[in-house]
Amino acid sequence: MPTTRTIYVKRAGQSHQLILRDSEGHVPGNDRLTTNVDVNDTVTWELDTDSGLTSLEGVLKVVSTDPSYNRNAVTLLKNDLSSTDGKYTATVVSVSPGKDKFENYKIGFKVPNDTTTYWDDPTLKMNT
Repeated sequence: MPTTRTIYVKRAGQSHQLILRDSEGHVPGNDRLTTNVDVNDTVTWELDTDSGLTSLEGVLKVVSTDPSYNRNAVTLLKNDLSSTDGKYTATVVSVSPGKDKFENYKIGFKVPNDTTTYWDDPTLKMNT
């Protein structure tokens, strides 16, 4: 049965790095989050409580020109991410590409008193 997986985003102190956690109980204390997903799950990215961020600016697939690009990554999200009320949402593919297959993506965010969009890059991984 499809589940909603939520990824909570906040700023690491006054840096341009993120601290991420998810509704699956993964709390690495840094930006090295891997969220496990299953087919047809919904994934939502939103600001955490007291995030220290102004906004989320986007969630995008990592491409070959990105520093975190991994040629072994596959596409796990079947639709473009939609934004509602500052949250981003996408749905996982309906046929699994295989257990432990992963997708790199990047989260765009803004910090207070700065117009620059910064990016950080966690991972989604298939359970089955």
